[in-house]
Amino acid sequence: MDVASARVVGVDASWRDGNDLASTLAVFVKVDERGRTVREKYGTIEEDARRRAESAQNQRTLAKRVGTIAYRGRALETHEIETEVGAGSAGRFGSAIEVARVFIVPAEANGGDGGWEVFVRATASGSSWRRVQAQLRQAVESFRFVDDGGG
Repeated sequence: MDVASARVVGVDASWRDGNDLASTLAVFVKVDERGRTVREKYGTIEEDARRRAESAQNQRTLAKRVGTIAYRGRALETHEIETEVGAGSAGRFGSAIEVARVFIVPAEANGGDGGWEVFVRATASGSSWRRVQAQLRQAVESFRFVDDGGG
């Protein structure tokens, strides 16, 4: 992984399937000062999904789910959205599917040290989606904090 260029766009970790170059798993972490919760920053799941689908031509929402993730004894709301990225937006892959999960750790849950946002994204080419969809969904849904500082 090219860590230097990844840091420029905020990628903290990234993996790619050598058999399907459109299949990737990426984790983005950034300081968040604009919202204490994912709902405060992105609105309802319906608003968030619509905005993501409208962010480029030929995109549409396939599924959306509100969930939670545990952090320091708190249940943080998550938005999980599956978006089909159509021809023209997915580059050489023709079409792709993105499964994204986003949540915000507010400053008070982080010991007052500032809040941050986590965005976990798994993608696959449209042609491989049926074969890998369960794995990609599980990869995004299974994200957990290994060491959340106790509490």
